[in-house]
Amino acid sequence: MKNDKEKKVPLPINVPQWLFDEIDHEAKEKGVNRTDVAVYRLQHYPIPLTPALMMELQNGANKKYEELKDDQPEEAIEIQRKVMELWSFLK
Repeated sequence: MKNDKEKKVPLPINVPQWLFDEIDHEAKEKGVNRTDVAVYRLQHYPIPLTPALMMELQNGANKKYEELKDDQPEEAIEIQRKVMELWSFLK
């Protein structure tokens, strides 16, 4: 959490039983309360990796790769080749 001394207010929400159980289990594993787990999840909600976002990210990586290709070690070039091969399986 950012600051334990910040004013806290209740936020009653209804969640599916499976989500409650998941948060409860995680809290027990970490030795914290459910609120800490829920607040962390709210603050760090993951960005869903949609196909469009993945394509945008890969296009950015490809562009940067082309800019830096001449200065990269052979290992980096080989890794990029393998990544491009994996992408070809998704088409």
